[in-house]
Amino acid sequence: MAESRRVLGIVFGGASVEHTISIRSARAVIAAADPERWRVIPFAVSRSGLWLTPEESNLALTGIEMGGPEEIADPPSRRSARILPATSAALMQCGAVFPLIHGASGEDGVLQGFLETLDIAYVGSGVAASALAMDKARCKQILRGIGIPVAPGIVVSCNEWLSDPTAVVRRAAEVGYPYFVKPSRGGSSIGAGRVDSREEAAEALAAAFACDSEVLIEEAMPSPREIECGVLGSLNGQPPLVSPLGEIRTQRAFYDYVAKYEDPGTELIAPTQLDPEVAEQLQQAAILAWDAVGAEGMVRADFLVGTDGSFWLGELNTIPGFTSASMYPLLFEANGFPLTDLIDRLVDLGIERRADQAASRRGLERETQP
Repeated sequence: MAESRRVLGIVFGGASVEHTISIRSARAVIAAADPERWRVIPFAVSRSGLWLTPEESNLALTGIEMGGPEEIADPPSRRSARILPATSAALMQCGAVFPLIHGASGEDGVLQGFLETLDIAYVGSGVAASALAMDKARCKQILRGIGIPVAPGIVVSCNEWLSDPTAVVRRAAEVGYPYFVKPSRGGSSIGAGRVDSREEAAEALAAAFACDSEVLIEEAMPSPREIECGVLGSLNGQPPLVSPLGEIRTQRAFYDYVAKYEDPGTELIAPTQLDPEVAEQLQQAAILAWDAVGAEGMVRADFLVGTDGSFWLGELNTIPGFTSASMYPLLFEANGFPLTDLIDRLVDLGIERRADQAASRRGLERETQP
């Protein structure tokens, strides 16, 4: 068995505000990875961006499992190098890497570009699709351009906010109360807030700008249902699979960080009941969005659905959560893919893509040889 196993690297933690969620996702994937197929090596990244060695990463995980804080601390002797040669060498031994850093530096194309430079197979979308999906403002421009409904709203830069916050509050009011404020390149609803009056605007905007240099101010849909849809790539060039629809129900004002990860009253319903015609529209929109950004491997599309059946696509997540409170793995479990099989499919897709890229390079080299 040992000789037939391939090495699977799991990268998690990172400088993102979703650091803790990344650790939880990584622990779930490590626990579920098939030991008959994969020898898993963890690569933890501290909040300051320092990569731990695999040995240090294992020690960090052991400490968390024993009840320590869900935090990847800097190595005991803080280093000037972000990644040691020994850690890079361990990465190069991996048959594939599963990036599980949510948000900035992990989901935005930065980590994907690093792995491309090392010529390592990895799970999920490539550099361009990752960066585009992470940038909600620009992603929504593309979605709107292909006819997918998104929330009406405006985009404001940090420079505008610093230059004239009163003018920004005035422009936001033109969107109409209530409205939502959210970082363009954020996740897990960190920095997002609902604004019901002018008096609440400045505080909500300041919180959003603390997370990003660009902020979306969007109209709030009255009494929406929170519906999510997963898309999973298929091997051998086959069309991607679309999951059943899931629903999130919360008693809070909206599906914020507390509702996602801390409130025991939050319900995840997978699959959920929805008008068949509306359900088909959402699934088609998820596939269209997948194609529009050039996604690969996995995507979770998050929708708001109104009482009249109208909907807005809120965002695309190219590295969805894999925690016990995450919808993506639940949706595919409902579709016949338990987490162990889902991990296998995702890793196989990453390996297949790298093989295809290598074959394309060899073909190009033959064509250019004299």
